[in-house]
Amino acid sequence: MPIIQYLPALELLFFNLFSIDRCCHRKYSFLKTFLTLFLFSAVLFGISYAFAEELSFRGDGSLSLYGLVFMIPFRFLYREKLPLLVIISCTCWVYTLGILSLSIQIAGLLEPDRQILIWIVQNLLHLLTLVPFYRRLVPKYIFVIEHIRVFEKHWYKYMVLNNCLCFLLLVALNGYFLKEEASLGKILILFLLLSTICVSFLILHQIVLDAIKINELKQEVSHDPLTGLHNRSQLWTDLQSVSKAGQTFSVLFMDLDRFKFINDRYGHITGDQYLKHFSRLSSDILADLGRVYRFGGDEFVAVCPGSIPQEILDRLKECREWGSGAPCPFNQVSIGVLLCEPPHSGVEEILQRVDRLMYQNKARPNVIN
Repeated sequence: MPIIQYLPALELLFFNLFSIDRCCHRKYSFLKTFLTLFLFSAVLFGISYAFAEELSFRGDGSLSLYGLVFMIPFRFLYREKLPLLVIISCTCWVYTLGILSLSIQIAGLLEPDRQILIWIVQNLLHLLTLVPFYRRLVPKYIFVIEHIRVFEKHWYKYMVLNNCLCFLLLVALNGYFLKEEASLGKILILFLLLSTICVSFLILHQIVLDAIKINELKQEVSHDPLTGLHNRSQLWTDLQSVSKAGQTFSVLFMDLDRFKFINDRYGHITGDQYLKHFSRLSSDILADLGRVYRFGGDEFVAVCPGSIPQEILDRLKECREWGSGAPCPFNQVSIGVLLCEPPHSGVEEILQRVDRLMYQNKARPNVIN
């Protein structure tokens, strides 16, 4: 078998491996990864050359499915999980196999049965598409891979299925077209297919971008920008939800004592750090019990299913862990606790009652009602 027949397949393999390496995160150094893939490829091509007649190897992409064997070294060389490796590999193969299929059809129109012409056309197509593919599409593709987690987990399955189907469709078309003479119609079909795949990917990229923006807007609507806690609006929604469900729950109203003194003495920047530190501390203490909200200013509210153990209330009151990373000394916190049992009052009345309990305790610093 003439060595020239291997050139298109070798070029296809080179761009595949290069593209996959660009999109994935290596576990090892570049040199170790390169040598491993080089040796693996050399062994495969050695087998292909030795059994070229038995495998019907012609370097025309008809054996592209055997490329799946590269999942073995990929799995050990890159950090990505197997489904993600399949997504990345199929996408890269669509590009390189698409270029090869177009090269075969274009070369067949110009001069049938001329293998060197296929390789020349393949190089020309790579030169024309290399910059837009690696500068525009690949960065967008990496962005989609890194941010697809904004969707549910089953989106990975959809991406795997979609990319595999696109790759298999291209393999099937390439195999079918190889049986007949080249034509402008086949070139048009391949061009339209590759363009459709490219456009669908750009649409997916835009969907991910929009989903991220929507999530950011949701975060802004329901969270306090300073502390990252849920805000008063979300508190109202959650209290209405547990009240309608007829659940027993506890509401804690926490007011930081002498917070104005912190701002006056240490400055407002330190005051903000003080609020953030208390937010983290109270969230950690109540992590297994409920959720903490910033009610406004130096006031915080927590909602917990059932009753709250006295030990937890003592930890909140004393903030024994305050010293670690604290911006300034702790000035204590006044806490009001209300156990709410069905039938429930309105949300506004619940908050008013627990607020009054908090102010009663503020007058008696060592007591929590």
